[in-house]
Amino acid sequence: MALPLTRFKARLRSLPPDLLWLTAGICLAVIPHIKRVPVWIPVLFFSMAVARVFLAIYVQRAQYQAVSFISLAKLLVAIVIIIGILASYGTLIGRDAGVSLLILLAGMKLLETRQKRDYYITCFIGLFLILTNFFYSETLFTAIYSLLAVSIFISALIAFNDKDNFLGSGELLSASGLMLLQSLPLLIVIFLLFPRVQGPLWGMPNDTHSGLSGLSDEMSPGTISQLILSDKIAFRVDFHDAMPAKSRLYWRGPVLWLTDGVKWVAGKPLPLQSPVSWSGTPVRYTVTLEPTDKRWLYGLEMPIQAPAGAFFSHDLQIKTTTPVRERRRYSLTSYTNYRIDTASHTELIEALQLPYGYHNKTIALGSSWRELGLSEADIVNHALRLFNEQAFYYTLAPPLLLKDSIDEFMFETRQGFCEHYAAAFTILMRAAGIPARVVTGYQGGTINPVDGYLVVRQRDAHAWTEVWLGNRGWIRVDPTAAVAPARISDGIESALPDSIIDIPLGLYNNAAIRELWRQVFDTFTAINNYWNQWVLGYNARQQFNTLSRLGLGELDWQGMIAWLILAVTLVFLLVAFLLFTNRPKHIDAARILYDKYCARMARLGIKRYASEGPEDFAKRAIQQRSDLAAKIREITRVYVAIRYGGQAESIQHLTQQVRSFNPSK
Repeated sequence: MALPLTRFKARLRSLPPDLLWLTAGICLAVIPHIKRVPVWIPVLFFSMAVARVFLAIYVQRAQYQAVSFISLAKLLVAIVIIIGILASYGTLIGRDAGVSLLILLAGMKLLETRQKRDYYITCFIGLFLILTNFFYSETLFTAIYSLLAVSIFISALIAFNDKDNFLGSGELLSASGLMLLQSLPLLIVIFLLFPRVQGPLWGMPNDTHSGLSGLSDEMSPGTISQLILSDKIAFRVDFHDAMPAKSRLYWRGPVLWLTDGVKWVAGKPLPLQSPVSWSGTPVRYTVTLEPTDKRWLYGLEMPIQAPAGAFFSHDLQIKTTTPVRERRRYSLTSYTNYRIDTASHTELIEALQLPYGYHNKTIALGSSWRELGLSEADIVNHALRLFNEQAFYYTLAPPLLLKDSIDEFMFETRQGFCEHYAAAFTILMRAAGIPARVVTGYQGGTINPVDGYLVVRQRDAHAWTEVWLGNRGWIRVDPTAAVAPARISDGIESALPDSIIDIPLGLYNNAAIRELWRQVFDTFTAINNYWNQWVLGYNARQQFNTLSRLGLGELDWQGMIAWLILAVTLVFLLVAFLLFTNRPKHIDAARILYDKYCARMARLGIKRYASEGPEDFAKRAIQQRSDLAAKIREITRVYVAIRYGGQAESIQHLTQQVRSFNPSK
């Protein structure tokens, strides 16, 4: 048993380094996609990668080319891949199906890699596979990970051209890192000067946005409480003025008017009547909204003007003309003291709609308050006291409501989340003859102490109610505040103290570790925010401002292209100057000696072609003069070691070999 294991280890050490580097690079490119594709795809890919390594161990390269079953196996695997992709996605076209197909094609190409051409094609497929990660994520972590994978591929290419394996793993990585650093000036120039276009550089099918999550324009029990489980960032806010108290941070989103007894939906579009009046101190801020694939923006209640490319709906929701499919940055001015004075007759009728055959007990309760002759304000306060004084509970995991969600909540379970309280309160108001509507959005947020931005996450999603009081207009009433006032004043974490938010399981009870984790988390979030603002958010306007600060003035795209060509040319000239002026002397000496050797070979009638490398020239020379084979091989080996392997100490040996090389015809 020990002997086969020893043989296996020996063969493993004899594996070509270039194949190992190539396999490592392809695997690194595939790893981020593991959770994005059906499980059989990475299983099949890694099976092909392992099979390629084992074939390299047990089958020599010359024998591998002659293995007849390889072609048949490739055909069978290709058929399985096509059938599997079609079964999983129903198509071969689109982002997800295309990436899955590319992963498996990379595995197949790795499996058949034998010739130089196969090796280069596999590298290029791997590099493109790295690019596909940005179809799903553009975070700083993705960029760093992709840079690491690219360095592995560069190391693979260097190893492939290091035929005699002069370079170790550390030297290969150092060489690839140096090449990436040398490309940095060119990268900066292209980033600054390449003309920015609106939207992505490539068009993608609709499934590009299938993974986006956030508030919907519908609400039913559980829709918002599910978002509380998400730590994803909804948007960031940079306040130019003093930030209002957290209890006043209501970020207005979709407004819901109609219900069928199960879910709430938006009403039909109506003309905007500009009904808002403002008072107090304005709050100026800038919002950086994450992609949602929805047609609405969020603003602090209540903005005075919609940003460019957006408009107010009749219920004061900020809507866009196109879905938000990439990160969007916009500035707003809001007043937290405002009054919505006007409502159309159609709006008031719609705000009294009740579903037929649903919520009979709740409707009866609201109607009884109206029959008591209470004023509208008294009815509102009466409902809030009901939630506050009786045994109602605010919980993330309310009991399942199987029949009538509102009646069961009001008279049986009395445990719910914000959508339960907002929906029940709205039904009570409508039953009492008071027009009411449900408003969804976000409430609160958390200040990141590192960069000073307010971070609003999906867990800050919230729902509240607006009621129409004839002498005061539309008034915001948040019934959740009557049940769990800490939710509004301190945020979702205070309302749910038993939940583990942001802290890894097992560390929540350790105060020191919890604080350390929070600092690390805030720092990472701030760094990612800078990445979003200055790299991903570098749009046409920021490019214009940057070029203006650099003294280039107003440039159209032709001018930017001209400056880009000029800057790239200067960078290439600078790099070339540094390379040739800092060229090691031993390399020049080795080249001079090798040229003398080539001149002596030319006198023998064996002239080296300009496109011919040292090893190819040696092979051709040996075919014509086999009697000089030993000398030719030794001179070539030492020259390649000095020039491409950095073995400067061999220069004396090369000098001796060339001096002693004086063959006759």
